[in-house]
Amino acid sequence: MYKILNTIRNKIFAFIYPLINNFVSGKNKFLRNYITKNTSGNILEIGAGNGGNLNYYKNYNNLILLDNNIDLLKKSKSINRCTILLASSDFLPFKKSSFDSIVSSLVLCSVDDVEKTFNELNRVLKSKGKYFFWEHTIINNKIIYIIKNIFIFIWKFFTGGCNYNIDNIFNINSIKWGKLKIYKKHSRLVKFLGLYYIYGEIYKY
Repeated sequence: MYKILNTIRNKIFAFIYPLINNFVSGKNKFLRNYITKNTSGNILEIGAGNGGNLNYYKNYNNLILLDNNIDLLKKSKSINRCTILLASSDFLPFKKSSFDSIVSSLVLCSVDDVEKTFNELNRVLKSKGKYFFWEHTIINNKIIYIIKNIFIFIWKFFTGGCNYNIDNIFNINSIKWGKLKIYKKHSRLVKFLGLYYIYGEIYKY
């Protein structure tokens, strides 16, 4: 039963996500450009979805777009420019120190295990490599948190497991294997949902 429900959930999200992505694409150009413009060499993007960041990459030897939703990956465009891979971020099928740059955008809210994901990123990222991120995080308001928590299971089902009550400030600050730069960005849309964006980079020691 779980496999059937998960398959249905993935198909629903694969239908919904491109619509949302197209709706907010203009507002998020700055963020997409930030997480891609300084990438180079061998690049891994986790939770790449349908390839919304693909056209922003300019300088690379090899680009791998990874996601655990096969229905979203099938919607990726210009696949001749990159490698599409079905896998989970908490168990990356790559050797140690395989990548110069790693990218994630709005991913940590839906990974099964954030700590394992960070451990895997550390393993496959080269020394002096960079991890660029753009994520959302919860506004520090107990009332909003409680209200949203009532509906979270319905939200997760239709949005690929997205936990909109996740504290990604805490999660990002838990990374100890690199030097962190982190910034905040507010927008009316995510503020309405009780969220705001964080973005930045981690330079691996």
